[in-house]
Amino acid sequence: MNNQTWLPTREAKIVLGCSAQFLKKNRDIYGGFLREEDHYIFGASVNSSILWNVKEILKEFHYRGRLIRKGQDLISELQKEV
Repeated sequence: MNNQTWLPTREAKIVLGCSAQFLKKNRDIYGGFLREEDHYIFGASVNSSILWNVKEILKEFHYRGRLIRKGQDLISELQKEV
């Protein structure tokens, strides 16, 4: 595990440009797209900060952003045909 890509919540939210709440509510345990052990890991105790794999989360953000843009393009094309 590369320690430079795994950051505690306080630092990860800054690097990723989102809130801690956004990260936490998008974990797979809440039906979100961030997967345990791929995108986040728990600390050794209940009080430990969650560590976030910022490199992999940025890839996931990019993928989802690209999907949204493709969807918007398809909707625009369909609206032009109507």
